[in-house]
Amino acid sequence: MTDINTSDTPAQPKPSEASTPEADPFNEASLLSFTGIELIDVSADLTLLLDSTSDKRLLVRKEVGIALTHCEAYRTLRGHAEHLVDTLPQLGGQVEPVIPVLIQIRDAGLFREGAASLRALTRAIGRNTLPSIQVFIITCDRPEAVERLLHSMANSSATELPKTYTLIDDSRDVSLAEKNRALVNAHNSSASFQVRYFGLEARALLLAHLIEAVPEHEDSIRFLLDRQQWGDLPTYGLSRSIALLLGVGSRILVFDDDVLCEAVRSPLPEEPLHFAGITGRKAMFWPEHEAQQADKKTLKDSPIALMARQLGTMLTEGIRSLSHGDLPEIALEGANGTFVRSLTPESPILQTQCSTWGDPGTGSGHWISELDLTSIDRLLAVPEGLVTTVEARRSWLGYDGPTLTKHGVMSQLTGYDASYLLPPFMPVFRGEDSLFAFMLLTLHPDSLVLNYSWAIPHLPLEQRSSRSLKAPIAAQGGIALLTRWIGDNVQLSQALTPEERLTRMALSIDELTRLSDDQVQTFARSELVRWQASQASHYQRQLARAPQLQSRNWQQYLERSHEEVFTALQQTPSWKDLLGHATDDPINTLANIRSGGQRLSQALKAWPQIWQAAATFTQENSA
Repeated sequence: MTDINTSDTPAQPKPSEASTPEADPFNEASLLSFTGIELIDVSADLTLLLDSTSDKRLLVRKEVGIALTHCEAYRTLRGHAEHLVDTLPQLGGQVEPVIPVLIQIRDAGLFREGAASLRALTRAIGRNTLPSIQVFIITCDRPEAVERLLHSMANSSATELPKTYTLIDDSRDVSLAEKNRALVNAHNSSASFQVRYFGLEARALLLAHLIEAVPEHEDSIRFLLDRQQWGDLPTYGLSRSIALLLGVGSRILVFDDDVLCEAVRSPLPEEPLHFAGITGRKAMFWPEHEAQQADKKTLKDSPIALMARQLGTMLTEGIRSLSHGDLPEIALEGANGTFVRSLTPESPILQTQCSTWGDPGTGSGHWISELDLTSIDRLLAVPEGLVTTVEARRSWLGYDGPTLTKHGVMSQLTGYDASYLLPPFMPVFRGEDSLFAFMLLTLHPDSLVLNYSWAIPHLPLEQRSSRSLKAPIAAQGGIALLTRWIGDNVQLSQALTPEERLTRMALSIDELTRLSDDQVQTFARSELVRWQASQASHYQRQLARAPQLQSRNWQQYLERSHEEVFTALQQTPSWKDLLGHATDDPINTLANIRSGGQRLSQALKAWPQIWQAAATFTQENSA
C-alpha cells in the first residue's frame, strides 16, 4: 500500500521500488501535477484517490492523500519530493524515501502530465476577428502628469492604431479640471491624433443616458459612477468603470496618468512564454535615477501596439503568436494544476498588463518579501543598502518573459477585452483591483491574463515616502475580506452564464450584509487570522532561505516581519485592523458598510443592463 513514512528513521525503498528518477531520466524531466483527483476517506486510516473522469483509483494512507494536496503545481517527481520535504516537517528532511511513493502515484495514472496538458491547450482552432482598440487615460487633479503623458503619446509610434483616445477626468478641483481640458484642446490643435475630454459634464450625460435607459437602476448607476455619492473619499475605481462602459464592444487600454507612453525592454534575459502565478514576478533595483536611465532600452514599437497584440485572442492563438514552434513542457513548470485544467484552446485572453519601470506602484515596500532569491540578491547588492534602495522606488518589477496567469494585478497600463461582459470596479477604497480580478475570473472561469516582460515608465510626481518598509506588515481587512467572503460562499458551475454568475455574487454579498454585527465581526476576525497565519508561514519560509543570502539586514527585516505578524496573530483584531482604516464610531461605520454592501449587491445585479445601455451611448456619442 502506498505510504509516506513519517517516523524518525526514513523507510528505504523495497527492491521492487528501486526505479528512482536517477535511473529513469526521462521521467525525471517530465512535469506532473496532482490535480482534479477526489480524496475520499474510507476509514480512519485510509483514503481513496479517485479520478472521476478516467475512473483510475488508488487506496493510500490518509497522510499520503494529505501530502499529495501539496503537489498541485507542475514539477518533476524530484521537485515534488523536495517541495514536500520543505513543506512537511514530519518527513524529516529526507527526499529519497518520498520519490518511490510518488512514482506509485504516477504509475497509477493519478498525476496530470505536463506534455499532455500542453497538447490539449495547443490544438489548432480557427482564428477570431478582434474588435477595435480604444485608449483611455484616467486622471485626478494632476494636469502636469497629463501634459507629460500627452506629449509622450504624441511622440510615440503607432498612435494611429486606436480608433479613439479619451481622457477621463475625475479631478475634484475645478481649476485643475479646466487645466486638463485646456491641455487636451492644445494637444488636439497640433497632434496627429485627437483626444476626447470626458469630464464632469460628459459624465452627467452618460449618467442621464443610463438612467433614462434603465430608470429602475438609478441608485446602482449613481453608486458606481457618480462621484457626488462619495464626498471626499478617493474614487479609485470609478474612472475605470466609466472606461469599461465607454469601451463596450471594443478592446480597451487604460493608462494611468503618471506614466510615459514608452515600452522599455526588460533588463533581464528574455525567457520563453510560460504559465505562472501572480507571485512569480522578478525585480531589478538601481541606486540612483541616472544609473537606471543608463540601463534603459526603449523598444521601437509603441506600448499601445504591443499591449493590443494578443488582447482578446484565444489561448491557442496567443501561444502561436508568442512562441516560435511548439511550446516546450518547461512552460508549465511551477504553474498551478487547477489553473491549467480550467483552460481550453478557446480560452480568451481578457486582460493584458505590462511590467513597471521606475516606481513599482505598490502600497508599501513589503512587496520585496515575495521575490525570488535572485531578485533579493540583486536588491541586497545595491551599495545604498536595503531600506534606502526600497524607499527610493527605482526598480523594474515584472515577469522575465511573456507569462500567462489566472489573475491580474493591474499595471499602470492595462488592457481589457470589453467585447465580453466585464464586472464593474468598486468605486472607492484600495483593493478595487484585486476585487475586480476575482470577479472577472468568476464571470469567465476559463479566461486568463497575459503579462508582458516589457515595462512602461511609472514616474509619480508626488512623494511616496509613506509607501516604505516602515509601513505595517501584518495584514489588515477592508475590501480584501469581501473578496474572501465571495470566494468562500459562491458555488459556481461551468454551465452558468456570466450574468448568472454575477447574480450569484450579488446574492452572496447581500447575504453578508444581513449578518448581525457580531456575526460580521466573527467572520472578519476569522478571515484575518487565516490571512495573517499565511503571512507568518511565508516569512518563516523566507527566514529558512535567508542564510543563503548572507545578509544581516535581510535577516533582521524578515525577523521583524515574522515577529510583527506573529504578534498580530495572538491579539484580538481592532476595528482598524478589520476595516483597514481608523474609525471613531465602529458601529456607525459598520452600518454604512452594510448599506454600501447592499447597494453593491444591487449594482451587480443591474450591471448587465447598465452594460447594454452603455453600448448605445457609445454609438450615439462616438467621435
